[in-house]
Parts: sequence; structure tokens; C-alpha cells
Amino acid sequence: MFPATVPAALAEPLRLGVFPYISPSQMVEQLSPLQQRLAEAMDREVEMVSAPDFMNFVERTTRGDYDLVITAPHMGRLAQQRDGWQLVVMSGQQTATVILVRRDSRIDQLEDLRGRKMAVGNWRSVTYLLATQALAAQGLTLGVDVAVVETATFSNVVTALLHGAVEVGATPTLLWDQWAYVNEEQRLQLRELFRAPPPNPHSFLIMAPPTMTSAEVQRLRQSLLTFGNTPVGAEFFRHSRFHSFLPPDEEAMALSDPFIHVLVPDAP
Repeated sequence: MFPATVPAALAEPLRLGVFPYISPSQMVEQLSPLQQRLAEAMDREVEMVSAPDFMNFVERTTRGDYDLVITAPHMGRLAQQRDGWQLVVMSGQQTATVILVRRDSRIDQLEDLRGRKMAVGNWRSVTYLLATQALAAQGLTLGVDVAVVETATFSNVVTALLHGAVEVGATPTLLWDQWAYVNEEQRLQLRELFRAPPPNPHSFLIMAPPTMTSAEVQRLRQSLLTFGNTPVGAEFFRHSRFHSFLPPDEEAMALSDPFIHVLVPDAP
């Protein structure tokens, strides 16, 4: 747990649950300014916690282990519909999938992927599910017509491609678009076969539990919507790539509806 202290806060700290999309050290580095902003808005100390994996995070959210969450779009939609969690703000950044091949590959279109091996990240991620949709539109079933090689992280998808372990890989545009800053030489060795067109679900949602009053939610929302107007907030959005915070949008939330089933164990 990583405390951000507000001197005026006398109550018990609020637990900010962050879905496990980055390592704990990256979480501290990237999200500490947001953690502090939340603490100031709520006049409470805020401590950041996470979970070992996606499903564990979903279960903890359902149990009410967190007082606030930064969550993925389909996780947030499930929490909203099933458990009454309230959407505070959405990130301006949207989740999208890019399907990559090596630059010298003879694969030129999605139909050419039949019988190939594709590296993917977590199969419960929106990135994976958008790749599944793209292939299905071409009559291909991921895991049947196209073999799946699941990697530990989305960065490992790129690595698997570069090392020739697979012929194709699906990873978030958020990661791929920044790869030039990670390793420009590596980026030039790959090319895009497909990029999911907008609109796509917003990458990050900040949500409050059903027990939080409407006045508290509104105060928190107003603080976050104006965060980008501050030097700290502008730097946060640049570094974290959240892009901005936007008010609730039901149409945008509904974009995640086709993906909720992977988070419900008993769903078909």
C-alpha cells in the first residue's frame, strides 16, 4: 500500500483499487499524482492497492474491498450494472488493438492468418477481445483457425514477434504507439496488419461504490475534470497517457457490453 497523506484527513484512509495492468513500481510512478488529487478532493488519506490478476480484482470490487477504483472498461461496466458502482470519470484515451507482423512477412491481410500462431496478452483483456472480433469478421476463430500463444504481458507480444516465436501478435495501441520511445529499431522491424477503428471503449474508468453520496461523487468528478488545468495534472496526463478525463457517457460505457461475459465465470 502506498499512502498519500492529506494533513486535514482524520478518518480512515480510502482504499483505491487499481486493476493490475502495470507493475506495483510503475503504479507508484505513474499514478501517485492522481492518488494525491483524489486525496485532496475527498479530504482523506488515500492508499493504492491492487490484486494478483484480473478476476481477483473483479471479485474484490464486487465484495466492496475498495472505496474507489481505477478499472478497465469491461470491468467497470460489470461493476456498474451488477453491483451499482457509479462512474465518476472516463479517460480520454480509448482501448484499441493493433495486430502486428514482421515487416518482411508475406502476411498482407487478416484472411492470411489462418493456420498461423498469434501472440496475445490476457484473454480476458479488451485488447484480446477486439482482436477476436476482428478475426471473426473475416470468418476466423481465434484458438481454432488461428493458434493462440498467450504471453505474460503485452510487451512480450512484441518480443515474441521480434524473436520469431510467432508470426503475428495483438497488443494495445497504447503500448505500440509508444514503442518508438522504447526501441525505435525494434518498431521499424514490425508493421501493422490491422488497427481497430473507433469508437472503442475508454481505457480507464474511475468509479465510486454505490454507498458514496451523489454530493461526494460530484465533488470528486469536478476535481478530476479540472485536473488537467494544473501543471501537475498536465504532466500526469502526458506521462500516464490517460489523455484527459471526461464526464460519464452511457453510449461509451455500452461499447464494453460485448466483453463482460469473460469476467463472469458461469457465463456461456
